[in-house]
Amino acid sequence: MLQYIRIDYRKLRYTKDYRARDYMPFQLGKNNFLKYRYYPDYLVNSKDDNDRDYITNCTKVLSGMSISCNSINLLVDGGNMVVCGPYIVMTDKVYVENHCKKDDAEFKARLESELGHPVIIIPWTMRGDFDAKDTDKYGHSDGFIKWCGDNRILMCNHGDEYPEEATAIKNELEMYGFEVAEMRFNDKVTSPMAGLNWAYINFLQVGKHIIMPIFNIEEDFIAYNYIADAFPDCTIHQIEMAEIVEEGGALHCISWNIFQNN
Repeated sequence: MLQYIRIDYRKLRYTKDYRARDYMPFQLGKNNFLKYRYYPDYLVNSKDDNDRDYITNCTKVLSGMSISCNSINLLVDGGNMVVCGPYIVMTDKVYVENHCKKDDAEFKARLESELGHPVIIIPWTMRGDFDAKDTDKYGHSDGFIKWCGDNRILMCNHGDEYPEEATAIKNELEMYGFEVAEMRFNDKVTSPMAGLNWAYINFLQVGKHIIMPIFNIEEDFIAYNYIADAFPDCTIHQIEMAEIVEEGGALHCISWNIFQNN
């Protein structure tokens, strides 16, 4: 797919997990990369001791790539940082990971200082058993929203299942001046596939190209239109990804794209 649309790519080496977005440095600017401590509770506290073997040391991955990084000592997942203009949007899972109470003002101030950007915290609730395969124990903001440019944000269909929390997320973003468009499927299809249709928001954007996941379900066409409306200047490509999404995450999660250092 990437070769077909003439996007240069390389494979990352020395990785232990394909969800590269989570452990690779976060790009704050063209030549400004930030490393953080990647020890997520869904791997560290798993009942399966082997899950700890999936923690990738990004320093080793970066060897030979001519990328220098600043470092912070906070526990963060790259998938829980979405740039929206001058802001970085994170779910309040970042408090949990750093053993702080939610809405800890002192911690948020430190987070913003170390990231060098104001941070918008959106609510997140883990539902289900921590060790269950289908439980969202990740709390990644890139599973909820995508910045569309200017003051526009596209949000996943979280409101189909959890309307109160979706409204709280939307309200928080609107407090910072954003206009939020929500995907919705429950009233548009006969048999909504909640285990898959949340993942349309986790598409990959590279310049004016968008690669979105599809699953050969009714929601595919509707999701395409939502994304096309939100990104009218982009060309949208589609790739079937049901097997990957059933393991958690989609295209944004399993990639690491950066600005070219020309």
